[in-house]
Amino acid sequence: MSIGTPHRAAILTFNAAADLAKPVSHRTIRTAFLDQNVELPLRLSEEDIGVVLDRHGCDVFTVDVNNDRPDDEALAIALFIVECVNAEAGFTEEHLDA
Repeated sequence: MSIGTPHRAAILTFNAAADLAKPVSHRTIRTAFLDQNVELPLRLSEEDIGVVLDRHGCDVFTVDVNNDRPDDEALAIALFIVECVNAEAGFTEEHLDA
């Protein structure tokens, strides 16, 4: 599967920001996701194992869509990704509960 030109441009822009001497800001990460119509923070689906949703409950991605892994592994992988993305975007437990 190839990545289309608009998406490739977004990836290149994000990578260029990441290559700067200073860390990528929370705003840059949030904007990069918003450019793809994903509003952070991410969260796990309460109904489907491995499904990750955005702030509005829209599907973002599914871990182990072919069910090759046990549910607990798929859930753990999804949780690791969600926690990493949310942390880099400036979301913490305190922000999520507010």
